[in-house]
Amino acid sequence: MKKYVTGFLFTMDSQQLVLIKKINPQWQRNLYNGVGGKIEAGESSVDAMSREFSEETGVTISTSSWTCYARINRPGYYDLDLYFAHSDLAFTAKTVEKEQVRLFKLSDLPANIIPNLKWLIPLALDQQADFSSPISIQEIATERLEA
Repeated sequence: MKKYVTGFLFTMDSQQLVLIKKINPQWQRNLYNGVGGKIEAGESSVDAMSREFSEETGVTISTSSWTCYARINRPGYYDLDLYFAHSDLAFTAKTVEKEQVRLFKLSDLPANIIPNLKWLIPLALDQQADFSSPISIQEIATERLEA
């Protein structure tokens, strides 16, 4: 089973966040998503989050700054750990690899985002939620639905 991370870096005032315009996988092509990727063998989830964010945006956020707030499991297919962090280093995020990196105002998110970001982003900002352990979500779909 594959293991992935995706993270959302918000500015300190929680008014803006960094998103990346996906090329792959195909079902995400031309949609904005959080920054992330595969967890490598022997790597912890949070180490993967910090590494992927640095590789794709040029911004290094320490592992202690990332909060794992949700885990999505699709049995037999993948596990996805979702993270958020707050830092004004978000203003320095840039495109490093092939996928375009941009800083968006939360009040002006693009229409072409991964559909579940419409609830994953507000969840990450919910100040009444206790994320001392991540929320567990199990997908029940047997096929990948198009975005």
